[in-house]
Amino acid sequence: MAINKKKVILVEGEDELYFFIRLLNYKSINDIFIESFKGKDNLTNHIKTLINRDGFDDVTSIVIFRDSEDSAKTSIDSINYSLRITGLITTDIKPFTMNVQNNRKTGFGLFPGVDEDGNLYDTGTLEHLCLRLFKENANNILIKNYLDDFQSKNGKFKCIHKNELHTLFSFTDKYVGSKIGEAANKGGFNFDSPFLLPFIEMINKME
Repeated sequence: MAINKKKVILVEGEDELYFFIRLLNYKSINDIFIESFKGKDNLTNHIKTLINRDGFDDVTSIVIFRDSEDSAKTSIDSINYSLRITGLITTDIKPFTMNVQNNRKTGFGLFPGVDEDGNLYDTGTLEHLCLRLFKENANNILIKNYLDDFQSKNGKFKCIHKNELHTLFSFTDKYVGSKIGEAANKGGFNFDSPFLLPFIEMINKME
C-alpha cells in the first residue's frame, strides 16, 4: 500500500489501530497515515518495508505508539534499536519527544502514558489507559474488588488489565462483547481526558 500522507503513525496492534482511527476522527485530524506493525517483535521488519514503499520519500514525521508492558525501559530500548537499525535515527530518543534526525521528525510514546506528575509509567498497556478513559465507570470499584477476591482464591490472571476492562464492558448493554476499537467507535472512551494529552501533544507536533 502506498503512503499517501506526509505524517505517519505506527501502532502495535489492531486494538491500537482502531482506537487511534477513532481518536483522530474525533479530533478532526485527517492528514495522518496510520497502520499497525502487528506486534512489538515485528517493528523493525515493518519499518524496513515501510521505507521502501511508494510515498515514503515525502514523509516528514513518524510516530510510534506501543505498550510499555512489563518494563518501559525495555520497550524504549527496543524501539530505539528498531529506529537506529533502519536508519530513521542515529541517536537514541526519549519517549514523548519529537526529534529531527536524518531530515525527518521522529518520536514514540508508550501506553499507558504518564502520571499526574508527568512521569512515565514503568509498566502498562493500552488497556490500562482505556480503564481510565472508559465512560461507564460506575461499577469500577465493584468489579475490581470482585476480581481481587477471585484471584485470591483461584490464582492470578496473566493479563488482569484485560480481564478488568472487558468485565467493565460486559457490565453494560452497549459495550458487552466489544473489542477496544469497537468500544471506541461506539463512543465508549473520553477522548477529552487529560490522560490522553501526552499522545495528543505528540500528534500535534508532527508536521
